[in-house]
Amino acid sequence: MTLLALRFLALTSVRPGEVHAMGWHELSEDRSVWLIPAERMKMRREHEVPLSRQAREILEAVFLLTGKGPLVFPNSRWAHRPMSENALSYLLQRAGYSERQVPHGFRASFSSIMNERYPSDRAIIDLMLAHQNKDRVEAAYNRALHRERRKELAQIWADLLMENASPPADLLGHQKR
Repeated sequence: MTLLALRFLALTSVRPGEVHAMGWHELSEDRSVWLIPAERMKMRREHEVPLSRQAREILEAVFLLTGKGPLVFPNSRWAHRPMSENALSYLLQRAGYSERQVPHGFRASFSSIMNERYPSDRAIIDLMLAHQNKDRVEAAYNRALHRERRKELAQIWADLLMENASPPADLLGHQKR
């Protein structure tokens, strides 16, 4: 479950805490969009996350295990509680990435790589990261969501990350250490 949560985190480029407490009710009916409630967001504004095909495949695999409960990635001991805030960090450390990769680092990777490849989409990439526009006047007037381009960029990112990756269902049988 933690492996799938980490993969989902990398694909969506959200903050780790948003994945830890993700509820099934936050997903659109077809699971193509994840609407994170304002109270769980750093800037206290709801955030719409378009989900790539690969992210939706993770949700399909996880649904078999947690779909009857309220949380997508629950605590390993208590299904009604969110995953431990340290679970993803510990997984990276056990995998040998200590001091080289942290869960929050996927956001920096997404921003750096996608801005390098698509410099004209800088504002949309910031929007995908739920960054607030520093220009207060523009922020007050420009409320564009760029849904279609965000969906395209999310899929491009997922295709880049998941090239030659095993299917999510294969990770469900992974042995714990």
